[in-house]
Amino acid sequence: MQNLTGDVLKVSVIIPVFNGERFIREAIQSVMDQTYPPLEIIVVDDGSSDKTADIVRHLSGARPILYRRQSNQGAAAARNVGVSLAQGEWIAFLDADDVWYPEKLAIQVEHFKTYPDVPFFYSDMDIIDDEGKVRQQAFLTDVLRQRRERAKKDLVSIIFGDRPFPYPSTVVLRKDVFTQSGGFDPAFELNDHEDFDLFARVALAAPIHFIDQSLVKYRRHAAQVLIARTENRKKNFFKLLGGLWQKWTPEPEKQILLLEHYMHLYSHHAREYLKQGDYKKAQVYYWLAFRYYPWSWHNLRRWALSFLPGLREIYSYRVKKRVRRLQETSKSDLR
Repeated sequence: MQNLTGDVLKVSVIIPVFNGERFIREAIQSVMDQTYPPLEIIVVDDGSSDKTADIVRHLSGARPILYRRQSNQGAAAARNVGVSLAQGEWIAFLDADDVWYPEKLAIQVEHFKTYPDVPFFYSDMDIIDDEGKVRQQAFLTDVLRQRRERAKKDLVSIIFGDRPFPYPSTVVLRKDVFTQSGGFDPAFELNDHEDFDLFARVALAAPIHFIDQSLVKYRRHAAQVLIARTENRKKNFFKLLGGLWQKWTPEPEKQILLLEHYMHLYSHHAREYLKQGDYKKAQVYYWLAFRYYPWSWHNLRRWALSFLPGLREIYSYRVKKRVRRLQETSKSDLR
């Protein structure tokens, strides 16, 4: 990989990890097996209490690994520390439970030769489970296909154009662009949406390039599902939308799109509270959804429903019936 002066470009790989003893060996080995070797591997241990450090030390016998330990501050802070230590002009991120295919960096190198002015490249990825079995191929391409079929602009299409959202383990970008964009924001709790926040800032300021080839195995497991259900996810998404609102103040058309996202977010949480029987919170969130986006009469109807016990019982019955139907479908699929 060469820059415009003909020099070989140097890629630093940043791996944040917290209690990653189960998968860190496979992640690091996938970097060592790259057909285009990186300049360095930097592992930032975010306060692990398991055998992560021992595994990293053992692997560093085959190839030097820069290991830095810090108190638990989250993956966003760990990635920022890794970048601050990096000697390379380019940064590639790899989460400790993901895996690169051997040609990952080499293929991104070839794309840089074709698009030398682009400072941000990312690829498609396959979804794997805890055991490493591929559950879905070309996940991002499939997401993009579904968005095209809907033929409706959303937040991702406004920011990333006709491309899917980048996941950290698929990305390689210039270090100076990362620094100028401000890095990952550790204020996003439980490190949820901090990647969208940074990559959106980069995409709105510089050209990006999507490689429609799976170069990464992205591990989806139970721990990630639990994080997605926390209250922090709601708080982080509001923070993300607030930042975009400030940035898009001179662009009312984009702000209208944000209002629609606010509406969907409030409406989603209102439905969750309604299912849980917390009608007071459901009423508040449905009213906020209608207030932010009064063009959706569904939310006004649902807000009224939350005050009527009889309709609530009908809604609860329909929800339970739908859950039973989904469970029966899942059982039949397993046979």
